[in-house]
Amino acid sequence: MSRDVTPLGDELPPAREVVAELQRALREPGHRPDGSLVGLLVDLLRSNLAQWNLESHARDPDADADAVAHTKRAIDELNTRRHHLVEAIDAAIDGSLAQTASAPLATESPGMAFDRLSVLVIRVHHTELAAGEGAPDAGVYTKRLPVLHRQLADLEHAIDNLVEDVRHGRRRFVPYQSMKLYRS
Repeated sequence: MSRDVTPLGDELPPAREVVAELQRALREPGHRPDGSLVGLLVDLLRSNLAQWNLESHARDPDADADAVAHTKRAIDELNTRRHHLVEAIDAAIDGSLAQTASAPLATESPGMAFDRLSVLVIRVHHTELAAGEGAPDAGVYTKRLPVLHRQLADLEHAIDNLVEDVRHGRRRFVPYQSMKLYRS
């Protein structure tokens, strides 16, 4: 996926600011910062949100086999888009941070961590909606929220630490590259 992305330098926002932009994108469907890493992250969120919604359709017990097959193909297309976005996010970060070749390797790339972050933001959003609906099972969702908020704070902290460690030569990452093969 080729995109014009502004070099990051020291401009990579803290993860909490990324989360705020992702939450804004959920509230305001037309919101998308252009030409920036945050714009790519909002694109990733939207792709993951579309996949989230399609997965709900695929699990509908009343869906016929043709509808499920069509939905699964659409999910495959979104998953390919997700891989391309993660690659573009990693490329933007890799191109903007000088990595130290001798630094220990991180277990995942920033793009992969931001992918998990976007899914967690979606999960929190849907759980908050379900908890606020006043349905008989709303209490179940309300009980999940503190755990989800803690997971979100932990992941924000981990992403910030990864970026800082890369920036200061304490860790490095390999930009993600999807090498998926589909065979008939």
